This record gives sequence, structure tokens and C-alpha cells, in this order.
Amino acid sequence: MKKNYSLRIFGILAKRVYKLSKKRKLGWSWQDAQKWTSANLFQLYKGKPLYTIKVTEVDVVIASILDATPTPTPALAPKPVSTVCFDPFNIPTKDLKDINWWMLQDQVAFFDNNLNMRVAIGSIIDTGVVKKSEIMNLNETVEDMRRAGYSSDDNIIFKILVAPNKKDDGKPCSYYVLATLMGSPLDTETSMEEVLKVVTEADLPANIRKVREVKMQKRQEIIDLRIAKKKSLERVRPSKVEGQAEAERKEIEDTLKNLENLYAKKLISKELFQANVKELKSKLKLGGKI
Repeated sequence: MKKNYSLRIFGILAKRVYKLSKKRKLGWSWQDAQKWTSANLFQLYKGKPLYTIKVTEVDVVIASILDATPTPTPALAPKPVSTVCFDPFNIPTKDLKDINWWMLQDQVAFFDNNLNMRVAIGSIIDTGVVKKSEIMNLNETVEDMRRAGYSSDDNIIFKILVAPNKKDDGKPCSYYVLATLMGSPLDTETSMEEVLKVVTEADLPANIRKVREVKMQKRQEIIDLRIAKKKSLERVRPSKVEGQAEAERKEIEDTLKNLENLYAKKLISKELFQANVKELKSKLKLGGKI
């Protein structure tokens, strides 16, 4: 009875294919080599006597087929999507203090883009729990609050809560920061859910502390610039038309002096100083308003 050596022949061929794929760095698995052998090589040797199959000749045939046909790419398992979340417990407690509602945009902009957040202010806005980077400019929200008649007694609070469908397990993606009105229904509803932990600047990792320091400096530059412009605008303008142009020129000159003082004290950066000086000097030449 004639023996069937098909399985043995297939095994020899597949091993040669697998070995050559490694040499060529094709990234094939053993299963990929078997599939390729079945589709491209086995039919050439099926039924032949074992003694007629020379591995050196097989390697030449494999190489010629590979060179003549497109190299198949092994199927890669999809990599799990990795979600990066900023740890809310790397925010100093003092950065989560209550603020006036008109400071909402400035405070939220200060947080890391990968921080999970929810901004919910009555019927005006509710972002749901999203990355901070997905929250649109909140200046419009502030203006809506202004039109709605919110008073200076209305403060916004920040609290750390466990994210929906998550556990209080210490992982950054398991939490989010809620920004809402103090004493609002949402504030009351979540009062027992807040995760309390006192964090100081000394508790922060060195890299995060450095990033925070840079942000603090930038924010202070903006505040100082606003104050400088506000002081100039607080000057009383003359009622007579003929004196108005001179008053406007004096106003610009005063603003320039304020900027120079801030820069001399190193309270604003060189770039911010130069940009504002350029703008003011152009208006000074035109005799325009700030």
C-alpha cells in the first residue's frame, strides 16, 4: 500500500517558508507561513517522493515566488485604545478653590487638557464628563451668565468626583472635576460623592510642578496686562472735542509706561511686552484709541 506523505511534505515546506520569512523580516507567524505555503507552494510538491525534495531547491523556489508576488502582510490584532487622563490629585487643593463666576474661563483654561471635567451651570451649559480639551471657549458661557443676571454672590465651586461607571480606585481616568454653582441642585446632589484629599504643591511630581509654575507665570502676565490697560482707561476724558485727541495720546503714553514698569520688574515676558508696545505705538502714530 502506497504511503501518503502529504502532511510530512507540507510540514517540511512550511518550515522552510517560516525560516525564510524570518531572514527577510516579514514578521510572519507560524500560522501565516502555513497559509502562504498552502496557497503558493504545496501544490508544486504534493505527491512527489520525499527523496526528491531538496531543501536548497525549495528555498530557491520560495524566494522566486516571494520576489514575483506581493508579500502578504500578516493580520495584526487591533491594539487596545489607550486613554490618557490627567490625575486630578495632581492639582493642588488651592487651585480648586471657589471662584467668581466671571473667572470661569480663566480657571478652566488653567487645567491640563487631559483632565476629565464637567462644567454644569444651571440651564446655561452642561458639557457632561469630557476631556478638558473638548470644552469650548467658556467666555460665551460667562456672557450668558451675565445676561441671565447672576450676581457677585454667585460663586463657582470645583469638586473631584468618581466618574460614571468607575470605582474609587486611585486611577486617573476614574475621576473627574465638576465645576458648578455653589449651592445649586447639582452641588447638593453630589455633596456625599466628593472625593476629598488635601494636595499641596510639594506633593506634585517635579515635572507637573514645573508645568504649573510656567502656567502661573503666564496667567499673572495676562492679569498684569489687564490691570495696566484698565488703569489707563480709568482716566477721565475731557468733554470738549478739541482736547480729546491729546487725551487719547496721553492715555496711550501712560499705558506704555505701565508696560515698561511691568517689564522692568520682570512681571511680563519680553514677547508679551514687545507685542503690546508695537500695537500701542502704531496707534500712537495714527492718533487712534486703545
